Parts: sequence; C-alpha cells; structure tokens
Amino acid sequence: MKKSIKIIVNTIVLIASTVVFSNAFGQKVMTLEDCRRQAVEFNKELKAAALQNKEAQVNQEVARTAYLPKFGFSSSLMHRPNMDPISMPGYFLPTADSEADAMAGNFSGTSNVWKPGTTIDINSLTLINSSFQLTQPVYAGGKIRYSNQQADAGVEIADLSLNMKYSDIIEQTDKAFWQVATVEENILIAEEYIKMLTELEDQMSAMYEVGLQPASEKLKVTVQKNEAELNLLKAKNGLKVAKMYLNQILGQPLDTDVKISHDKNTDVHLINFGDGITQAENKRNELKILEKQKELSELDAKITRADYLPTVGVSAQYANYWLRDLYETTDFQPMLAAQVSIPIFQWGQGKKKMRAAQLKVQQVETNLQNTNDLINLEVMQVKVQVEEAYESIRIAKKSVAEAKESLDETRASFDVGLNTTAELLSSQAKWVEAKAKLIEAVANFETLKTRWQSVTGNLYMPEEEK
Repeated sequence: MKKSIKIIVNTIVLIASTVVFSNAFGQKVMTLEDCRRQAVEFNKELKAAALQNKEAQVNQEVARTAYLPKFGFSSSLMHRPNMDPISMPGYFLPTADSEADAMAGNFSGTSNVWKPGTTIDINSLTLINSSFQLTQPVYAGGKIRYSNQQADAGVEIADLSLNMKYSDIIEQTDKAFWQVATVEENILIAEEYIKMLTELEDQMSAMYEVGLQPASEKLKVTVQKNEAELNLLKAKNGLKVAKMYLNQILGQPLDTDVKISHDKNTDVHLINFGDGITQAENKRNELKILEKQKELSELDAKITRADYLPTVGVSAQYANYWLRDLYETTDFQPMLAAQVSIPIFQWGQGKKKMRAAQLKVQQVETNLQNTNDLINLEVMQVKVQVEEAYESIRIAKKSVAEAKESLDETRASFDVGLNTTAELLSSQAKWVEAKAKLIEAVANFETLKTRWQSVTGNLYMPEEEK
C-alpha cells in the first residue's frame, strides 16, 4: 500500500515538474525584430490604413468606368383616372376655290356637307413606356480624364499614409522595447548593488561585534541598503509598467510577462548620416502627400473650368409605348440622339470658382514649403541628438571604468582603515550610477537610430507586408 502511494506521489511530482518545465521553456523570447513584426500585424490603425488603401484602389477602378458606355433599361407608367368625356361637335365642311387655297387655309364659304360630331367616352387613361438606352460621353471638358488622375493620386496618397503609419509603429515599438531593456538592466545593477551592500553590512556587523567599528557606521550601510531595496522595488514596478506598454503595442494581454532579448554590447558605431536633408526631401511621406495634394488641387481647378466648357454626348434608344385604354401599341423602335450643352452666361460664377481653386493651390504650395522647412530642421536636430547620444556612450563607458577603478581603490583603502564607510558607500553609489547611465545612453542611441531612419524617409513598409 505504501509503495503504491509512493508511486502515485512520484507520478504527480513528475507531471507537475513537466508542466513547469514546459511553461518555462515554452515562453517565447522576443527580439526587437519579433516585436516589430508582431506590432505591425496587430496594430488596428495600420489595418485601417491598409483598408483605406484598398478603398482608394477600388475608387480608381470605379473612375476608369467613366470612359465606358452606359447601358440601361427604363420603364414608366402614367395613369389618369376619372376622365371626362371628350366631345367634338359636328359642322359643315368649308369650301375653297382651289386646292392651293384649301391647303393654305383660304376658304371661300361653307358647303352643305355635314360632318357629324363624335364623343370619346373613357373613364381613365394609362400610358406605358419602355426603353433600352445606351449612352456614351464624347467630350466633357476633360472632367473624366482629370477625375481619373485624381483617383490615381488618391491611391498614391493612401499608400504613403500606410508607410507613415508603419514608420510610427516601428518607432513606438523600438522605444517601448528599449525602455523594457533599460529597466531590466537597471534591476540587475540594483541587485548587484544590494549584494555589495549586504556583504559590507555583514562585514560592518562583524567589526562592530569585536569593537572595531561603532554602530553608527554599520547603520550608515543599513540605511543605504534600505534605500537601494526601495529603489529596486520601484524599478520592478517600473518594469511592470514598461512591459504593459510594450504588450499594448504588441496586442497582448497587459499582464503578459513578455521576455525580450537584445544585444548587451556597448561597443556601438556612429551611423553614416550622408546627406540627410536631401534624403528627407526625396523620401519623406509627408512631403510626398503634400505634393499629391497640390496635384489634387490643380486637378480640382481644371475640373472647375471643365464645368463651364461645352459637353457632347450620344445615345441610342430602343423604345415602345402602349396606351392601354385606347388599345394602341407600338413595336420597339430604334432612336439615335446627340446632345450638346454650351454654358453661355452664369454671372461670372465660373471665373470666381476658378479664382477660389487657384487660391487653394497656393495654400497647398505654402503649406508644402513650410513643411519642408520644418522637416529640414527636424533632420538637423535628430542628427545632433544622435551625435550627442554616441558621445554620451563614450563618456559613460569612461565613467564606468573610472568609477570601477575608484571603487576598487576605495575598497582596498577601507579594508586597511584609510577610508571611511561614507567614502566607500559614495564610491559604490557612483559606480552604480555610472553603469545605469551607460545603459540608458545605449538604449537612447538605439532608439535615435530608428528615429534617424524615420526623419530621413528610410523607414517604410515592405511591399510584401502591404
């Protein structure tokens, strides 16, 4: 019996261990590229931009149909109830001296020939008309052509907007990723700092017990350790918040304990800036969109002018009608028609509308120039920030090395009684601060590299992902 119970317990432990093992190793560790990919797949704003892109493509196809003939069928019914009888009185036929006078309506008298009157007595009248119609525009002042050009520009604007949204998502993802990485590294440094303080606290306790140090020296270390533990608690809470933000971008539950992997090497290289302003002027989506909006405004002006030009169209009909109450009907008969419409006078309306359209073009041009100036300024600012971040890493690495050397010397002097506890604590704190600044500098540099790609227009959505 005891043997059976032991086997069952061992089986349960084995199963539990297997579950824990599989959970621990089943959790995916995400790199920066993994986070970018998942953020792009999840983002709802990007999906909305993709749908707008498809909508613009459909509108482009719709605009193409304006060149084609239109075929349709129409039918109408007219019914008039309760009609009064139609009476035509009788009369003597008139006479004329000749056929020519009769045809001209020149009657000379009245004959003795009587034409009896008649009465049409119908209660209602119903007219049914049916026709097949084919219409084809011939000339519309260029409106069809300009409308198609606007549809083409709409597709390009939608594509550029999709790239803009993609660039924003990548920037947000990188920022959130490196924020998590920074806090995680700071937690490791804080834990290492607490370990150092714990060892020093134990050493001070031992020295106090043998009377080599007063209690106040030990308390200095304890106070510093308590503060470090509080900072560690704040850092862990900060990590939870940072992961929540990353999870929100990735489309995961906010409480997901996301695991990330990144290169911890602090040996970074300054990027090749090239001619950033020229790149931005040629590649920035914002400028391209404004250029397309300028094109749309110019096309609007042309369409406005086309509204006051002659229009020509042709149509072909195949129609019949049926007077039901009079029992009259016709077979379907073909009919060709052409229509020409020429605007003549609208109290200067066309000229005023053209003036308004030209003013709109000028507004877009001004906005384009202003945006171009702002983008040039933004490129120069980001370049300075990248250079500053790179220099900060160099200085931070130097500070870490110097702080470590100072800590080692202070520790050695403290062990032989040449330095005080306060000096050792200060040296340890400076070493921790230097390491934290180095981590923050590296993360800032990596984020700014992505920012540089964005401001120069080199961060765009791959075609296979659209």
